[in-house]
Amino acid sequence: MNDFNVDIGKRIRQLREGQNKTREQIAEAANISTQFLFYIETGQKSMTAKTIVNLAAALNVSTDYLLRGCITPMAKIVTNLEGLPPEQLNLAEKFLETFSEGARHK
Repeated sequence: MNDFNVDIGKRIRQLREGQNKTREQIAEAANISTQFLFYIETGQKSMTAKTIVNLAAALNVSTDYLLRGCITPMAKIVTNLEGLPPEQLNLAEKFLETFSEGARHK
């Protein structure tokens, strides 16, 4: 087995389990078979770019995170904002606008 595939598979499994999702749920969302997802999670199979993109969307992470385990600062911000009610999103948007304007004037 390829270490790169094993690392990706571990990340996918950890994400799936952390979200309390079954293989069936993620496989369906990514448009792949449950068996293929098992092979991916165990590092036995590699994926096409399309499958990587589909799995990232199904797990709500970036492809960069799946491939390299990196979370960009922007991805952290988006993750923190997801699921907030509209009034809190509006407050966050106003804060970010004010913050970025202040940073541009320095």
